[in-house]
Amino acid sequence: LEGDELESEEEEATTRGASGARSGNRGGAVEDMEEEEGTVEGINQLYMDGVPRKSYLLWESLPRRSDRLRTLRFRRELRRHGQSEDEEDNDAEAVLLPETFQPRAAMSAFRRWQDTVKEHVFGGGMMNALFRRFPPLEDMMQIIVGNVSSAVAKDPNMTWSERLLMELLYVRPDIMPEDIAIRAHVVMKAVGSDQGAFEKIVLSIMTGSAGQVVEVMFSLLGGASGAALPATVTSLLCNLLADAGCISFEKDSSSSFNTQTELLLIAAESILSSFAVQEESNIGVRSVVRLLLPHAPPKRIKPDASNDDDGESSQDEIFYEPRISSMISEAISHHLPRSDAEARDLLKLCEEAIRLGSVRIADTCESIAFSRAVSHGSKSDLGRQVHWLLRGMEVQSSWLPSEYSRTVGFASHRHFDALCENAAHSLISTLAFNASLADDEGGDADALSVSMRVATDVVDAVLRDDAMASVLKGHVQANLLKHVVDIAVESARGNSSAVAENIIHCLKETKIDNAVTTLASPDFYLELLHISSVILSREGRSESVQFEGSQCTKCAFGVDGMNVLMTRLTQVLSWDGVMCSHPLLSKKPNLEREKYYGALRLTFCKGLTRAFSSVGHSAGGGPKASANCGVQNFTLEEQVDLMLSPCI
Repeated sequence: LEGDELESEEEEATTRGASGARSGNRGGAVEDMEEEEGTVEGINQLYMDGVPRKSYLLWESLPRRSDRLRTLRFRRELRRHGQSEDEEDNDAEAVLLPETFQPRAAMSAFRRWQDTVKEHVFGGGMMNALFRRFPPLEDMMQIIVGNVSSAVAKDPNMTWSERLLMELLYVRPDIMPEDIAIRAHVVMKAVGSDQGAFEKIVLSIMTGSAGQVVEVMFSLLGGASGAALPATVTSLLCNLLADAGCISFEKDSSSSFNTQTELLLIAAESILSSFAVQEESNIGVRSVVRLLLPHAPPKRIKPDASNDDDGESSQDEIFYEPRISSMISEAISHHLPRSDAEARDLLKLCEEAIRLGSVRIADTCESIAFSRAVSHGSKSDLGRQVHWLLRGMEVQSSWLPSEYSRTVGFASHRHFDALCENAAHSLISTLAFNASLADDEGGDADALSVSMRVATDVVDAVLRDDAMASVLKGHVQANLLKHVVDIAVESARGNSSAVAENIIHCLKETKIDNAVTTLASPDFYLELLHISSVILSREGRSESVQFEGSQCTKCAFGVDGMNVLMTRLTQVLSWDGVMCSHPLLSKKPNLEREKYYGALRLTFCKGLTRAFSSVGHSAGGGPKASANCGVQNFTLEEQVDLMLSPCI
């Protein structure tokens, strides 16, 4: 072995010590290394004559890593003491350990150890006096050196297991594992207990019938008793034996029975019932989820090529045990998390299974997030409520594979949409009410403050959530709420152009989910049109603005913006029966309503006049579109053609 290998080993040990110090255990790794260094000098020290302290390693399949490090350090110590290469090589060979089990070398060391014990113990002297003082000690030492007296062998109080253990330790330590069953049968027969039911089961297990272990634990040792511990141990042992290849389950296509699944379900039910009795259902649910999750994720398997008649490569098939997923879903759905940490822990446990395509577990985890949102909503904590609604949406839309993901139709999504729309409607209604009052009358400042706080809390919670930013990019209700909040903020600042721009964003038609619609629902149209009319009325009462010595008429909406406003107004008038002359339409607005609609139409017409005038002034008489309201720019002729075209 070269010195660079030792240096790499020492550097690795130093790295481990440094990492341990950084984690808060400063000095712990250093003390361990000092302790190891203290044992380097005695690596070849003899416990007894001919029995070095490393002899126990002869029975191990591979040397321990710590002993390898000690061996390398011992070789370094030889070099430090200036020994020659020959001496170093000879001494180093003495500490080299076998890489695999060597029966003859092991038995040779065992025999030397027994001979050394015989020489020191039965060689006379002080031990004889000790034997006379305590006679059982001599029988014990005889057993250790492999000489079992007839009195001990025929002792009726000694069981067959004690005799077998004594033989394996001190008489036949080199016996092969497959021969232990033969010796066990001989010992049982010697004591007359080979016909017992338990002894037959033990012999069957020793001869390789691993399935007998599961059967015995299930039937005799409490696996079917309903107690959590024996049922869980039975299930885990069955899984270990199956993974090791000791048990093979024959799969019958005509039967859906699966031993591993049945044992897992029995263990899960036992755990839930045991912890429910102790009023610790949260611990029981987490334990069941941890037990069942390794067996729950669906597996993507390649379809059989022989069954592909067309010769085309088909998609991978999803295969998983549905009863395991159903058990996890049932356990979680019947439990209400008491805290956010508990709910977050359950979601994190199930995330891998959901990403692999377990839709049933995804539905259950979404219900967990929704339950936490409802809990925070009852406490008026909008920030946490929005956070957990977004977690439920993330489970369904981001965690599930693309072929199973959903963006609509589940509880968290519906309630998030309703929360955003209600907050936006409350704020825009308050703004419309305050806008209808005269400037000297002020308005309902308290109601506006409450509505603004609710809306901003929801918007801030959405903006802080980086995980759902890509999903909410085209979300209608969230974008509507954002524009409504901007309308309120810019209105307080007196920025009419920014208010007009956000109103047009809410009212103009856009393509959303392959459908042409507006961000604002029809319930918002009249309030937004009312706010727009107030802005246009204030512009009409104001004087012209001076721009470089020429008179210029100001319009916050522009021609294309006025087109959007008048289109929405036409829809509202037709819904209320003002512009519809159909004889079957019985709905007619009252006189006051008709006057209000007439004032709106007049205000919008005057605003359109100023919009045309503002386009002419801004372009110096040439056709140039207005960019005040942030919509697509058109020439003046194109805007007029657009307004004269059918709008509905």
